Amino acid sequence: MVKGIITGDLVNSSNIAARYRQIVIDSLNAAVKDFSMVTPIRLEMFRGDSFQAVVDLPQQVMTVAIALRTKLKASTPDKLATWDARISVGIGEVSYESENIVTSDGEAFRLSGRAFDCIGKKRLVFSSSNQDLNEAVELNTRFVDDILSELTVRQAQVVYHCLLFPGKTQKEMAEDLNMSRQNFSSVWSSAKGRLILDYVENVQNQILNPNSR
Repeated sequence: MVKGIITGDLVNSSNIAARYRQIVIDSLNAAVKDFSMVTPIRLEMFRGDSFQAVVDLPQQVMTVAIALRTKLKASTPDKLATWDARISVGIGEVSYESENIVTSDGEAFRLSGRAFDCIGKKRLVFSSSNQDLNEAVELNTRFVDDILSELTVRQAQVVYHCLLFPGKTQKEMAEDLNMSRQNFSSVWSSAKGRLILDYVENVQNQILNPNSR
């Protein structure tokens, strides 16, 4: 079965004090819970600062990946360097899925793992067995990665909420976040939120229609 696999680790995890570790874990689990209404997701932490997630609907894997990053950023306590993660997304067959994600296997796991090993200074990469798909997604992913890496806590909160409720109006989302419409619009614009949502939709379409290019 084709699924999406996320392999990631926390950026500068050694600088995150022990008293905040549970908040980090809770933020990742909260994102999984929130986006489980979009697709079944399983996430597992290992080695203290690393994690893997299985996303059943592969077209939703980039949505989940961005949600994990923005939720981490949005959960950062005041006056701390913004939390973030390096994430490698892989799409392919999952031939063996055990109770423990890290002992599961298949093409998607290998693609995600290999791309993560070569991630370098990037914080978001995509890999599949379809080279045309990889090329179609790669450039835009680099741009979105740069945008996500620069988000403030407030911008990340807005982007996360819009990812979760893409059908809501700006007025409704402003009310949800206890913001004025004007303030929401300003934060949304500075976060380049529309570009992020358009990117997510484009990747979904590319995955669902790999031969349409």
